[in-house]
Amino acid sequence: MAAKKNNKIKASVGSRVFDLVNLLVLLTVASACLVPFLFVIAASVSPLSDILTRKFFIYPIHLDFSTYKYLFSSVSLIKSMGVSCFVTLVGTVLSMVLTLMTAYVLSKDHLKGRGFFNALIVFTMMFSGGMIPTYLVVNGLKMTDTLWALWLPGCISAYNTILIRSSISALPKELEEAAVVDGCNYFQSFRHIVLPLIKPAVATFSLFYAVGYWNDYFDAVLYVNNSELWPIQVWLRQIVLLSSGGFSDASAVSDIGYIPPQNVSYAVIVFATLPILLVYPFVQKCFSKGMILGSVKG
Repeated sequence: MAAKKNNKIKASVGSRVFDLVNLLVLLTVASACLVPFLFVIAASVSPLSDILTRKFFIYPIHLDFSTYKYLFSSVSLIKSMGVSCFVTLVGTVLSMVLTLMTAYVLSKDHLKGRGFFNALIVFTMMFSGGMIPTYLVVNGLKMTDTLWALWLPGCISAYNTILIRSSISALPKELEEAAVVDGCNYFQSFRHIVLPLIKPAVATFSLFYAVGYWNDYFDAVLYVNNSELWPIQVWLRQIVLLSSGGFSDASAVSDIGYIPPQNVSYAVIVFATLPILLVYPFVQKCFSKGMILGSVKG
């Protein structure tokens, strides 16, 4: 009995040490991610003199909200934010609908050519046409200078499709068979049986798509020349180029006024990042379950 008790004590101590090491590692990683963002927030509400002299680190010494006042009075910023919100919302819905439809069909064992279509999807993860062929396709379809150019080229992620297909395949087939016996067709079976059971996966990958659309700027730079259709990330890029003395379309940001570009850059980074950060807490609980569902069965 004493030996067993000693073994339990040793195991308990080792477990505590392991948990402590994990906690220290996670705190270190979290600090490495959080400290730069805290510095950006502090810099966005600090006067230029404090930024140039580096008088602060993660909290401001002197508060100056004039940059945010100018940003909120900027017509270009409001338009860009509206474009980003619209692109993110429509793009996420479109991507999830097409991804779910594709994954559901490919999860059926009786689908003819199922292996061939799965192989095609995996093939796109290793090889792609490249930037120039993609641009020629977008231009040939007359989608340049339209919002469709921001949605269609990267509408479906092969990786997300495979994981959602795996989560659907992991569900008991008896559930759908019972629904078919009750008179449900494939659409009704998917809507009433499959979709409620994979809600964590849907929430997780919806957030992945939303973050991708929100942070994407390269497609807008490549396909959209009209500054009225620029998302917030391209507007931020123009600010960064302007502040660094690089070539930029100054007319798109000329309504900012005489606020120093450094202050504007920090403030726009906060402004562009905050909406996505506010969404994370609401879907965080779905992450673990959603990823586990997608990795149960290959």
